[in-house]
Amino acid sequence: MKIHSCASLFALVAIAAAVSLPGMIQAQETPKAEPGNTEPAKAEPVKAEPTRAKPLSPANPTVRPLSVTVGLVSADEIEGTLTDTTQLQMQTSFGTASIPLSEVAGIRFASANDATTTVVMLNGDSITGATDVKLITVETEWGTASINGPSITSIMLVPGLKWNPQSGLNGNRWSLSDEKEETPPAPKPSATPAPAPRSTPVPSNQAFPSQGSFNSSGQFFPGN
Repeated sequence: MKIHSCASLFALVAIAAAVSLPGMIQAQETPKAEPGNTEPAKAEPVKAEPTRAKPLSPANPTVRPLSVTVGLVSADEIEGTLTDTTQLQMQTSFGTASIPLSEVAGIRFASANDATTTVVMLNGDSITGATDVKLITVETEWGTASINGPSITSIMLVPGLKWNPQSGLNGNRWSLSDEKEETPPAPKPSATPAPAPRSTPVPSNQAFPSQGSFNSSGQFFPGN
């Protein structure tokens, strides 16, 4: 009788354990939210970093070809394109100047009669000073010409101009002018017409009669 009761007791305990075990597992897996302590999740602030622009590579300036007419000591001229330089170094009274040739109309170098070099700018200004040009290279139709500095008298960068000397204390000071000489204006016709030339009538000779004849001795015989 005791054995049957113990078996029945164990059976009941096993059934109760089987019934309560899933509930205990579910209760452990699903925690209950406590009222009043629920807070919304806060989003972390996003740090905005400024966008830095990449530095641009420096642009190389486009150098236009310089068409020149080089005057030589021998009075010859060489026309072409200057290829080896774009600036002229010049020592002036106010210091060293680096003159861009793209802004120059013409250069007149120092000579035996001129102590200084004259540079005439496109805007009409002129700069005088000393230069030391050793060599220039000009690309011509027939090839490349390398010209020694002492052989050069002038460089013209604007066609159609001519040099005009102006006397000064230190020699000639040069300027540029248009090569086409101005034609003098035609004289305007006078508003008052010129008087017509007058003809002087020749008086008739009244010393001789209108009728008669002369003989061989010059005597006059009146006619009938």
